[in-house]
Amino acid sequence: MVRTYLDGERRRRRELDWFRKPDAARPETSVELRMTMLAVLAELPARARAVVVLRYWEDLSIEQTAEVLGCSPGTVKSQSAQGLQKLRDRLGGDFSALSAI
Repeated sequence: MVRTYLDGERRRRRELDWFRKPDAARPETSVELRMTMLAVLAELPARARAVVVLRYWEDLSIEQTAEVLGCSPGTVKSQSAQGLQKLRDRLGGDFSALSAI
């Protein structure tokens, strides 16, 4: 039930994003934060970067990510854990501002 609810929320959020107008006056810090995030992602190994982007940026499930990358779900789980830990270490663990991206 929880997964069904969360899947519905994700779909609804994606649908709402299509109808939103772009923010004309985004704060300058969001641009800096986005550039920092992209730079830190570039430092990750290729497989970990692909897993993190597909799982958390593209919002794919573990199974979908495994299918796209041609690997097992266990590999996706371990790579995402390692990738997120490296991101936390590099960014200082404060992800509260990432919602602005």
